[in-house]
Amino acid sequence: MDAAFIALTIITLVGALWAVTLRNLVRGVLSLVLFFLGIAGFFFYLRADFVGWVQLLIYVGAVAILMLFAIMLTRNITGDMEDESVFSARWVSGIIIATAVGAVLWAAISRNPSLPATPQANAVSTSLEIGRKMMTDWVIPFEVVSLLLTAAMVGAIVIAMEKIKEEE
Repeated sequence: MDAAFIALTIITLVGALWAVTLRNLVRGVLSLVLFFLGIAGFFFYLRADFVGWVQLLIYVGAVAILMLFAIMLTRNITGDMEDESVFSARWVSGIIIATAVGAVLWAAISRNPSLPATPQANAVSTSLEIGRKMMTDWVIPFEVVSLLLTAAMVGAIVIAMEKIKEEE
């Protein structure tokens, strides 16, 4: 295996594990940023530069900052208020569900005859082609997702405002 692939795998796995095990929410989000950076590195490694830059701009930039702002609105940032241990009974059910979902996805992907066994090195997708597809074939799903994200943002603001009014 390539050293870059191993390094990206370690970065991604460490970021993911820290994101789900750390009690401090700020450190958890920063671990999630490390995970997102690892995923972006995989895209660059696979020569999918456009998707790598989108990963950096959208997930690392916008989503991580949005999560940090949302955390600033919560009370229990350090995780001190809970008496529950890090590994609880919920972990067992979570591992079982994650394993089942992973097995179903693995079976679906491995049995799909249209997918190549290895990534195609000669596959070329330019920003022009992606932009043309997004604004012609995928314009309605693109707009639906933007409306869904806007509704989620408005809902989060309404919930935050209700909590502020209850405290006053």
